[in-house]
Amino acid sequence: MQPRAYLIDSNIYIFRAWHGSPVYLRDTEGRALNAVHGYVEFLLRVLEDVDTDRVVLAFDVPSTRPYRREIYPAYKGHRPPPPEDLRPQFALCRAFAEGVGLPVHVSDRYEADDVIGTLARHLRNEGLAITLLTADKDLAQLLEGSDRWWNHGRTEVLDARGVERVWGVPPALIADLLAITGDAVDNIPGVPGIGRTTAARMLRKWGGLDEVLANLHAIGAQKFRGAPRAQKLMLEHEETVRLARRLTGIVCDVPLGDEICTHWQRPSLAQVEALFEAVRMPVNLRARWVRLLENDTCHP
Repeated sequence: MQPRAYLIDSNIYIFRAWHGSPVYLRDTEGRALNAVHGYVEFLLRVLEDVDTDRVVLAFDVPSTRPYRREIYPAYKGHRPPPPEDLRPQFALCRAFAEGVGLPVHVSDRYEADDVIGTLARHLRNEGLAITLLTADKDLAQLLEGSDRWWNHGRTEVLDARGVERVWGVPPALIADLLAITGDAVDNIPGVPGIGRTTAARMLRKWGGLDEVLANLHAIGAQKFRGAPRAQKLMLEHEETVRLARRLTGIVCDVPLGDEICTHWQRPSLAQVEALFEAVRMPVNLRARWVRLLENDTCHP
């Protein structure tokens, strides 16, 4: 069986933890801990489930020169800032992950999606299959071979064939599909009036966005409902589609340093005692973390 690595899209699970429980504990500096506790339990469940030391984490961090906003300043511009009590918990979650020895990677220019894409390429070069732990279906564009997309906690797992059933196109064409339809979640413009079904038909017909754009005047003759209208819309919004495609594709060559750590290095219990105290870890969670750290039988 091909060895497997697990790449965690951390911020999504921190947001989920925040929404999952109210603020009832704070640390000595007055920072809320509800998202931290939820995320710490999430990490614990993942590590208990997968039984391997090839678990790697990516976080989004504030950037002064975000790559996609240089291309399109309105990218994600409609999103409100995180709640005040949540903001400091992102750094606390990252500090906890690093404190228990998990490999953590970030970029001050690219998003966690791009960090994950880069890590996936690196790990494939080692001969590993990839499982992406995320709730973001856009990341499914990274799947190859026996890779999987896993929405942990909601028992939703997709392989490449499953992705094609959901999206109507294989993983390699998801970025092309989103360039046509747009992505309201990220405020990426698309072609108004063309939805996923029509976009998928065009992409399956010609095999990719470049080929669709090279055949714009042939769309109207295709045998699907609304083909002439789709041709008109694509011609009107061709430049929008070209712009959007620069935003929807995941970057897989983010600079992450000369040595990319992808192995969990378990600390001793003595090393994590202060960390557990700092986040006021509940007794039941502490006991489970202690058992996990004492158990040194993870498979590589």
